[in-house]
Amino acid sequence: MLRDARRSAALTQVDVARRASTAQSAVAAYETGTRTPNLDTFRRLLRACDYEVDIVVRPRMRRGASSLADLVTSIAQDLAADDEQSALRLIFGFADDFRGSSRPGQITLIAAEPTPTGDPRFDAALAAAAEYFAAEAGIAVPDWVNGCTRFVEPLWFVASRPAFHAYTLAHTPAVFARHGVFLAREVFDRV
Repeated sequence: MLRDARRSAALTQVDVARRASTAQSAVAAYETGTRTPNLDTFRRLLRACDYEVDIVVRPRMRRGASSLADLVTSIAQDLAADDEQSALRLIFGFADDFRGSSRPGQITLIAAEPTPTGDPRFDAALAAAAEYFAAEAGIAVPDWVNGCTRFVEPLWFVASRPAFHAYTLAHTPAVFARHGVFLAREVFDRV
């Protein structure tokens, strides 16, 4: 980063060293990675190249994780393409993202209220997922899950075959049933 910043500013190592009140050999060592500057030194060197350093702190989340609010766009696209199974897989896959994230990351993944998907069943399922995973992780359930659009009637049995309804009814997590969405809990028990 330092080398790129120096080059884009059209400076030599000597120029940067002079501006940052350090030795050219130190700049060279930092650029090659033989030495690592502390944060204050790094900032000073980049300021010498007319760059600023901003530190961004964010919770650790599983690589590629999407919050429930971010999933809405993909879910809505799948539903518009009449691909309900792909939309469901996004919700089921959320389990991996949630469980692979730190506690602060988990809170972030469910905190923001998703916009409507265009399908009340999926709006209820997103709320149920947030409530289910919050309880699993022992974190506060976001208030948005209790909105009037987060419950579906008639009840939605995700299994498409009526022969599976009795099994699904017996194995649906309580929070999903509360939202009117019936699916067997094993859809979230991925190995």
